[in-house]
This record gives sequence, C-alpha cells and structure tokens, in this order.
Amino acid sequence: MGQFECIESYEVDKVSVVKFVDEKVMDPGRIEQLGKELLSLTDEETKPNLLINFENVRFFSSQAINKLIVLDKRVKAGGGQIRLSNLRPEVRDLFNYTNLDSVFVIRDEEAEAIDSFEQD
Repeated sequence: MGQFECIESYEVDKVSVVKFVDEKVMDPGRIEQLGKELLSLTDEETKPNLLINFENVRFFSSQAINKLIVLDKRVKAGGGQIRLSNLRPEVRDLFNYTNLDSVFVIRDEEAEAIDSFEQD
C-alpha cells in the first residue's frame, strides 16, 4: 500500500482496516482525496474485505458518504464486503437518518466488525 494523506490502513486477519486521519471529514478537497485513496485500496488490495473504523471522526459530510457508496459498489463488484465500526453517536445518527444503516453493516467495535466477516 502506498502513502496516504487522509487515511491510515493496516491488515487484521483477512481484513483491510481503514481509519480516517481527519476528525471532521468535510473539506471538499480533502473528500476528493479521500475518495481517491479509498478507491485505490480496491485497486491494490488482494483482500476483498474492508473495515472502515470511524473512531477518530466527529463529523462526516454527505459528500463523504457518497464516496463510501461508490467504494461499497466497487468492493462488492470485486466479491468483497465492507463493514463500518466505532461510529460516534453523531455520525451514527447521520447513517440512521439517511437510511444507510440498511446499506452498510455497522458494528460497535473493530474486533466485532472483523468477526462479522467470518459469520457471513
């Protein structure tokens, strides 16, 4: 994996884990960069499963959510799955309000999300 500006990534078991660098994901330029970095994981990754850990995120814009939707389609097309974890209540509310909690599998903790890949 290359060097990233907006995300950190590492491997746990057969899952690629991604964490956001920014506490507030709202700047349009940063969101474009974030989208490119997330999609680059699908180009480089041999592992089909991706966990996005939101523990550092206090605000996540609707423009950033669009990047996740595009990523989800790309990962699923490659035979993989995405999980989200560690969403703060204010971020979780956004996913609930937009009904995206029915699109994405959301778990409270990273370990729980990693285990959920094996259950499916």
